[in-house]
Amino acid sequence: MKYLLAAITFVAGLGLLLTAPDPASAKMSVFACEPEWASLAEEIGGELVETFAATNAGQDPHYIRARPSLIAKMRKADLVVCSGAGLEVGWLPVLFQKAGSIKVQPGGPGNLMAAELVPMLEKPVALDRSMGDVHPEGNPHVHLNPHNILLVAKELTSRLKTLDPANAGSYQARYANFAATW
Repeated sequence: MKYLLAAITFVAGLGLLLTAPDPASAKMSVFACEPEWASLAEEIGGELVETFAATNAGQDPHYIRARPSLIAKMRKADLVVCSGAGLEVGWLPVLFQKAGSIKVQPGGPGNLMAAELVPMLEKPVALDRSMGDVHPEGNPHVHLNPHNILLVAKELTSRLKTLDPANAGSYQARYANFAATW
């Protein structure tokens, strides 16, 4: 009986080993707050990344609900790419808190806020509630300036290379191609 149990354990362990994903072929999971950042991650990462955009072009990223499905996607992410500068202030902090993933928390290599990489425009001198939805950090719609895209792409490439060093050469080559054609 103990030999049968040992054989079953061995076969089960072998089955797990054979069906486990190959770490070298595992895709980087990128959670993008807006579709433009998902597209940029796909350009730089190609077949090495799997992207998810929390919003679509028909939605206002100021007003998204922190749904359980978004929390689950962020929990699995290796990299979070968002506009920042308060654009997602109503829902992104909730996702970070509820997802509980250490690797994508603010300040870490798995967290990229585009607004931190580019010159910010339209910083208000004074703020009060009568001004409506004003972003104290400046205009968070940094993707509207085509010069900013290369700045974000360069840092995105750096982060992907840091998080996935085995594929650094591929990310660098794809960035070079993107930069040349942009």
